[in-house]
Amino acid sequence: MKFKTFLAAVALAGSAGFSQADTVVTLTPTGPGMFAGGFTQAVDGLFVDTFSFIPASFAGLVSVSLSSLSGPVSFFVGSLNGQDFSSFEPAPASFAFSAYVSADMPLTLTVFGAVLDADGNPGGAGSYRGVITAAVPEPQTWALMLAGMAGLAGLSSASARRRKAAAID
Repeated sequence: MKFKTFLAAVALAGSAGFSQADTVVTLTPTGPGMFAGGFTQAVDGLFVDTFSFIPASFAGLVSVSLSSLSGPVSFFVGSLNGQDFSSFEPAPASFAFSAYVSADMPLTLTVFGAVLDADGNPGGAGSYRGVITAAVPEPQTWALMLAGMAGLAGLSSASARRRKAAAID
């Protein structure tokens, strides 16, 4: 898709042919500190879909994978908690990105794209699938990491004292 076509798509986004959906996706535990969920979304022409999640927030790495099921659907921008990931040339039928998020804001995903006709213009109906995975460090992981850092700091200061004592002798 040429950049002019993309700009036209953005301009059309405010018009009547623009669809928008808000969907809640439940993320289920898949292992220690791991959550996953998926969705299938029907779209028409240009679209902006917003997804919120249960549980509502995470602190860790969240990965998103989007793929066209029918249409074909092309993705322009994915936004995860305000962090934007873009792909313009050519508009891909699959799109993946990851971001570190903090628990101080609700987890939200926004997807902007279009169902393209044979000429590459927005129009027609289609669908896409999304898969979300979240890796949330457990409290034991943080405790072990902090203990390791404290141990390294202790070793560093002990060796510095030994070097200083050896230099004095």
